[in-house]
Amino acid sequence: MSAHGPRRVLLYAHDTYGLGHLRRNLAIARRLLEDRPRMRIVLASGSPVLSSFSLPRGLSVVALPPVEKVGAEEYQPLDRRLDIDLVRRARSAVIADVARRFAPDVFLVDHAPHGMKGELLPVFDVLQRWCPATRIVLGLRDVLDDPGVVRQLWQEQGVYETLKMVYDRILVYGSADVFDVRREYAMPPPVAARTSFCGYLCPASLRAVPTPELAPDGPFVLGTAGGGGDGLAVLTATLAASRELGVGCLLVTGPLMAPAQRRRLVELAANVPGASVVEFVPDLADVMAGARAVVTMGGYNSLCELVGLRAPTVVVPRVSPRREQAIRAELFASRGLVRVALPGLGLAERLARELSQAIASPERKPVHLDLGGLSRLAGLLEGEAAGAGSGIGVAPWVRQRRIPEERVSA
Repeated sequence: MSAHGPRRVLLYAHDTYGLGHLRRNLAIARRLLEDRPRMRIVLASGSPVLSSFSLPRGLSVVALPPVEKVGAEEYQPLDRRLDIDLVRRARSAVIADVARRFAPDVFLVDHAPHGMKGELLPVFDVLQRWCPATRIVLGLRDVLDDPGVVRQLWQEQGVYETLKMVYDRILVYGSADVFDVRREYAMPPPVAARTSFCGYLCPASLRAVPTPELAPDGPFVLGTAGGGGDGLAVLTATLAASRELGVGCLLVTGPLMAPAQRRRLVELAANVPGASVVEFVPDLADVMAGARAVVTMGGYNSLCELVGLRAPTVVVPRVSPRREQAIRAELFASRGLVRVALPGLGLAERLARELSQAIASPERKPVHLDLGGLSRLAGLLEGEAAGAGSGIGVAPWVRQRRIPEERVSA
């Protein structure tokens, strides 16, 4: 690593479900390359829909064999002929080879301290052996899950020890006054001392310009469910609620919705005046900006964009196997940023009531939430890259202990 050459950043996104991790890392890469065009960035991603997104110029992508999350801490390969342990080892070998050859100044790990089923543990060994100056940074979204669940999982899987012994920095994509992960997840003092809050990652390029070729005529409700893998109930209820309210409806199923479920939605929408269904919109923010109200699940990226646009929003959060979306939705609702309709019986009727109030109050209220996370994160990563090899801010015992490969994590 040369102190005078372009900085090198390796991004890791395990991408086992939905689009959130991929979208967040693409936004980070785009911002870094806009501000620092000579920076070299490689993204290792397991997303099966990576080709659906436009990549920022200068970003190189390494595709990992895709896996799918099928339950709490349970994964399976998208290619059902393969064994999950074989795929995990293959993914780990690919990441380790990239890390050794690329020799990054910064290795930014998204969300999972050990990677999918511990696939990063051998990578940490490779970096320790071949690239000891690399700064290893963990990027955490604001909420992971119920605090008690996270504490137990991190204790059982040895994550606290990894945070102490491997990571030079923890960067939280949120605000301590909204959800303080240091306290909620009982971070040990040495880890808490290396934890910084960036603010929420909201793209600065959001434009309040509707997309006319997609938007229905007249006022309309937008229904979106991220990748769409478990979005059928939300979108079906959105369609029913919009019909009850007599407004148009645009449903974006997401590229991961099962074809049979998508066909079912198209059939239902054909009988509702002013309703239409599309599979995927690369820049959904433009459609969000033109909607009278938006129904969404409680994913991190969607809520950041909607709050940034000040769009009237009703959240129907996922409540299992993780409560992350429900916790975030309630935190945002307590600040008057969104409305919430929990999933379950009578969702369409409850959703219609919330949408009616959202549509009746279309004014875009001021947002009291720190949305400057992308800019702050870019500066922090640049600082980490500049400090690679200097030992700045690193406790002397960091990386002196090897992490056993057999330990696994989510």
